[in-house]
Amino acid sequence: MPVSRLRLRLAFGFAMAFAVGTGLLAAGGLAFTARESTRRFDAHLDGIGAGVISAVGREYAETPDSSFAFVAGEVAGEWPENGDAFLLLDASGALAARRDPDGASQRVFDVVPGAARFDVDRGGPDLRGRVIDTAIVVTGDAATAMHTFRIVTFGSTEGIEADTELLLGAIAVGVPLILLASLLVGYLLAGRAMEPIRTLSQDIAAIAPSDLSRRLLPQYDGDELGALAAEFDALMIRLDEAQQRNRQFVREAAHQIRTPLTLVLGEAGLALDAVTDSRTDALDAERLRSSLARVRTAAEQMRRRVDELFLLAEARAGEVVRLEERVELDSLVLECTDLMRARASGTGHALAIGDAEPVTVLGNAALLQEALLELIENACRHGLPTAPITVSCRVVKGEGAQTSEAQLEVCNDGPPFSDAAMCDVKAQAHDRGLGLSIVRWVAVSHHGRVELLHDADRSIVRIVLPAFKG
Repeated sequence: MPVSRLRLRLAFGFAMAFAVGTGLLAAGGLAFTARESTRRFDAHLDGIGAGVISAVGREYAETPDSSFAFVAGEVAGEWPENGDAFLLLDASGALAARRDPDGASQRVFDVVPGAARFDVDRGGPDLRGRVIDTAIVVTGDAATAMHTFRIVTFGSTEGIEADTELLLGAIAVGVPLILLASLLVGYLLAGRAMEPIRTLSQDIAAIAPSDLSRRLLPQYDGDELGALAAEFDALMIRLDEAQQRNRQFVREAAHQIRTPLTLVLGEAGLALDAVTDSRTDALDAERLRSSLARVRTAAEQMRRRVDELFLLAEARAGEVVRLEERVELDSLVLECTDLMRARASGTGHALAIGDAEPVTVLGNAALLQEALLELIENACRHGLPTAPITVSCRVVKGEGAQTSEAQLEVCNDGPPFSDAAMCDVKAQAHDRGLGLSIVRWVAVSHHGRVELLHDADRSIVRIVLPAFKG
């Protein structure tokens, strides 16, 4: 089984967090151990001092007339052999008696300070001491006297240092072992924690490209995996919609191209039959010319359908149109009218120019020409036979006081537009073909709009664009 780098990163993070926590705990344990050991050692020294004071008091009670030196000597001599060490100093600071099992009293006597507690770290093992100044009132046969003296208790701190070093050694050995163990445990736990992710990955891999309707929720609902599954479901919805649009596009392409192709094939067959007939006469020649004319017309329609399909694909893909040309709409009207005059005549329509006011817009000349050609073609296909088609352009005031709008307009006699034709570029206006979807995309890309009107049996399609002020 290959090692998972993600699981290693998670395990390493877990181990580092555990190591930091263990380090802080170890540092706190060391500090607590050192403080507690020092406190207990100080309490032991205080206990020795209290015992010495009590012993001095008992000696004075037994021999009230004795000197402090005698009493101190008796106390030191009678002290049990338990390792306690202390000095007894008289009121002048002179050494009266000592208890020194380890022979360190001279080092202590040389550095006795005025502070209550002190440390000696030179000349031998480290020592810690306690200074107690006290006085005892003694009532003798002749008089009452007060004896002032100083007790200095001390002892080696080697035991405290040994305990601290032992704990440090245990930490130095234990922490790496704990870190290694936590790394292993973290790797195993990361594998358990990532099991739902592997299941999610398997569920995603099981989704076939031909079935994008499958969803991961609510199986993973309620946690971070649920949020990831929700985002993936949203992506699947978008992909499914895109797939449906592609399928619809293919169906539209097949439908739009099939009709002119069928006509081309039929007319070509008729022409071939006429040519191969040995009885071809002038009438057959005329029929041949007529058939070839219809073939040419169908081929032109097929070319326009291909152009429409490419434009529609760009529109649905959200292509950004570059608006860098100054387009004169009056010249565009003249050019498109001239190009479509033969087409209008072939469908029995008279093509005329209405208003042709000089107006300029900033945009894409090729797309604007295609949009106007589409409007004229739409009028030729769906307008009433023999009814005139009028193409116009004009300038009108915009919504703001300082703005103006340019209008491209195609007017013809015909039925009103359906609601589908008013939809956006993703709508399917089957009754009007692909043209209006493309026209609306061109208009919106030029920061304009398309207006569909019907007044007194006249259908009007109008492209409204922002006029350019040079």
